Amino acid sequence: MLKPLHDQSHHIHPIWLWLDPTSRCNLSCRLCYTKQSHGKLDLEPDDLEAVLVKLATSSSVDVKGIHLNWRGEPLMNPRFHELLAMTRRLLPDAPLQWHTNGTLLTPKRVSEILSVPFPHTIYVSLDGGNQASHDLNRGEGTFQKTLRGLRTLLDARGRDHGHVRVGVYQIDLNEPLEDYDPEFLALAARVDTHVKVTPLLPGGAHHKIRELDDLESDEALHRRMSQDINPSLPVPTGACFWAGHTLCMAPDGETSVCVISHGAQGVVGNLMTETAETVVGRAVDFRRRMAEDGRQSILLCAGCRKPNGEIHAKHKAATPPPARHQEAFQYASVR
Repeated sequence: MLKPLHDQSHHIHPIWLWLDPTSRCNLSCRLCYTKQSHGKLDLEPDDLEAVLVKLATSSSVDVKGIHLNWRGEPLMNPRFHELLAMTRRLLPDAPLQWHTNGTLLTPKRVSEILSVPFPHTIYVSLDGGNQASHDLNRGEGTFQKTLRGLRTLLDARGRDHGHVRVGVYQIDLNEPLEDYDPEFLALAARVDTHVKVTPLLPGGAHHKIRELDDLESDEALHRRMSQDINPSLPVPTGACFWAGHTLCMAPDGETSVCVISHGAQGVVGNLMTETAETVVGRAVDFRRRMAEDGRQSILLCAGCRKPNGEIHAKHKAATPPPARHQEAFQYASVR
């Protein structure tokens, strides 16, 4: 584990927070970039409360946004609605969203979620646009289950959208619009936001799936990546957006520097057992090393194709970096 090189306590650091309600998942998606780290842990409300209090009372951490999901399917945790309410209550100013595969959006779970009286955004993941492409990635029968979950959520919310926004988060699998499922299109027309992205593939690159046959097996996907895609994408030399600005906390408090980090190399501390300042300090030093010595100097990141990041001008005044290491605090909304 990295140790802080410098005292970070007098600087305010912008942080994008990923909190994992569970490491469990009920699916095994071909394109999942976190399945290597799936497990059997659930986040307990008391543990989450202690972490959120640390972050809320820290004078050197500015939480810019919260994802109440990371490696697992959040609704696998039966107390998810308690975690949701607690996160909104203790960090009310940071925009909050969470993603679900939708298969567990039963009337009971939807009622629990909608009863949380705080604003947040729910993204339901739907891939490709039809049953064949979606099920090829997520497993047979999942498309219909996800459509049913999204419909249950939208119907229960009703026309008065209130405090909950609903979105579709779609992985683009190169399916033409004329092949989209009519029910998919009808439900997508009812949501507040529809995000369509290229897959985040092994190696950190967002890239199109050229053929659906690439998803027939893990071996086929690996072959396409290693032979055609990764060789054509250079590895950037500098620090990406994630490093130093993202904290990804597992249900046991272990906190990683990146959403595609697996294993101990990416762990910068434990938010349950250490102070927020200590963990953030290590994350910032992780970024400083990458910026000063190059991405290839860090084994965890040496082959990652995440693009370099730069700071948005609107954030500079609120979170001024130390002049000596200004380049180490630059980031961009690259995801």
